Amino acid sequence: MLKQRREKQQQMEIVIMEQMVPEDHFLRKVDRAVDFSFIYDLCAPLYCAENGRPAIDPEILFRMLFVGYLYGIKSEARLEEEVNYNIAYKWFCGLDLTQKAPDATTVSQNRRRRFRDNNIAEQIFNEILRQCVEKGLVGGGILYTDSTHIKAKANKHKKKQVEVAVTPKAYLAELDAQVDQEREELGKKPFEREDGEHRGGGSAKRMQSTTDPESGQQSREGKPNGFYYSEHRTVDSKRNVIVNVHVEPANINDVTALPEILDEIETRLGTLPRYMGLDAGYHNAGIAHLLERKGIQGVIGYRRHTHKGAHYGKYRFGYDAERDEYICPEKQRLTWKNTTREGYRQYCCESKVCKGCARRRECFGASMSRKVVERHVWQGALDRVIGFTKTHRGKRIYGRRKETIERSFAEAKENHGLRYARMLGIANMREQCFLTAAVQNIKRLVASLRRVWLYIIPCIYTQMQGFVNGQGLSAIWRTALYDYALTATEPRVHAYQVANSMPATISSMRAP
Repeated sequence: MLKQRREKQQQMEIVIMEQMVPEDHFLRKVDRAVDFSFIYDLCAPLYCAENGRPAIDPEILFRMLFVGYLYGIKSEARLEEEVNYNIAYKWFCGLDLTQKAPDATTVSQNRRRRFRDNNIAEQIFNEILRQCVEKGLVGGGILYTDSTHIKAKANKHKKKQVEVAVTPKAYLAELDAQVDQEREELGKKPFEREDGEHRGGGSAKRMQSTTDPESGQQSREGKPNGFYYSEHRTVDSKRNVIVNVHVEPANINDVTALPEILDEIETRLGTLPRYMGLDAGYHNAGIAHLLERKGIQGVIGYRRHTHKGAHYGKYRFGYDAERDEYICPEKQRLTWKNTTREGYRQYCCESKVCKGCARRRECFGASMSRKVVERHVWQGALDRVIGFTKTHRGKRIYGRRKETIERSFAEAKENHGLRYARMLGIANMREQCFLTAAVQNIKRLVASLRRVWLYIIPCIYTQMQGFVNGQGLSAIWRTALYDYALTATEPRVHAYQVANSMPATISSMRAP
């Protein structure tokens, strides 16, 4: 028999809030896995101990922000409503059942006036990373670095052209010394360098957003046009923990930021990795030399030859490393004759040899008297990186790049709202990136189970296709054990190293 319910929910009940949140709720796991008491110690110097109105506990404010970043709640006004209506959110923030959440304006003004200029978000990321290291989630042996674009809060049509100062590239001082040394070996005079333009310095004209001047216009092929920021992220291969975050405008090349990123990694972890996986965007002789100089084995994606001209490209000429010569298709040897200002060795043979060659028209243009092949002075380092990347171990390390850094970016954009900038300015962008990385590392802490079979079982599962195709069971076990040895090696990073090496913030170390 159907009855219509007419009474209203006006009865009094005695409830215990602790019992209203399920034991298996994700926020309960976060509360058990992470010690948030450090937030009070970080923020205590920013409050007056004796005067003023009673302040809201900063741990409550940041727990609210963590809820917003964990569940992808972008608006602080919406976050206030969600915390008031959701009992699990209210329990996690340490509020009573009838206690109202801090107002959205209170959260935003504390963030703007008190926390942002003191880099509290970066310090929180550092502490979460330290807890990950303390629980053995960071190996430090294999790291992966890449960048992703984040849409700035700016209209791409509201812009103006400005002239900006270009910072000289850091590695070019070393390159200039190498060029001068090689020119001295050839009996040539060193170059006169009175200005900084050859180092990438000077000034340049760029389009600047009138809404967010600190963002950069992205105009790369295959990328959306507009004003963006670039987040350079570094993750550890063991449990995909984010170990470093670096933010730049999108019009800065990815290669330019890598030297500073390596310094930040060494500062945070107290050591550099054995291997570093990079995609083909970092396929550069300067990057390979930088990694080799720092004792890091680079694993860089291979870039195919893109020569489309009417004449022979460099790939048609073989290189003899023992004699430092190139060999043309007609078996003639091209010797080293000069080193340019940009750091390229020029190889060529005598003009009379090229003049009588049967393939002269196919090899070079009519305005030239001989073929010239260029090779960077640090090309040897890049060749060694390419050689290692093509080995079995190099392919294994590079193959895990899509499972680590690419997955980390996808998780941040799909689940935590990193696809778009929430606020204006690079300082706010850094805060968003650091807090997003912090909540992703919190999820790694929640999921941390230090058992060997959790590594081996997924590896065996992924290799079962090979068993179906006729691969022996012993080969599957060898592959699974190899994957485990690759990703679960003895940690090189220890908690005491991080505690002793990591400063309060790295952003404060940068020049204004």
